[in-house]
Amino acid sequence: MGWFQEVAANPHIDVALLMDSSGYLVATSQQATTESRRVAAMLRAAEVLADGLASELGRGEVTLLQISTADGHLLLMPAGRRHYLVLLTQRGAPLELLRTYLSRLLEDLPEAEIASAAQSIPYSPWDELSVDDLFNALSEWLRNGGDSRS
Repeated sequence: MGWFQEVAANPHIDVALLMDSSGYLVATSQQATTESRRVAAMLRAAEVLADGLASELGRGEVTLLQISTADGHLLLMPAGRRHYLVLLTQRGAPLELLRTYLSRLLEDLPEAEIASAAQSIPYSPWDELSVDDLFNALSEWLRNGGDSRS
């Protein structure tokens, strides 16, 4: 069993996605859908934003981006220098235990082995959407007041 399959088989992880540094989905623990592709691109944009915030605040490199909701958690962490691992968990998942497990797993994993998890995912029109385009659109939307209604 490869490292990505091991992560995906963890009982605390509902969905595992692997994306490259451009925000393209390269592996998934379930059927690749338009939604999972769109999420991968959006998460890459969120990671760029988190990196910028951490840098501006002098807090160093981002090692984990966590979004908690009423139903669960979304975790995004770097996997090597060119990939990001995205995990969806249940609300009661042991997050610190998962973070420690994943950090240790990815710590010494060669870049070639990380890349070897890539699956043959069929083409989608979402593949043409670049993270830069998405980030620029988000920035423009925020400059224009976001979702505020006058």
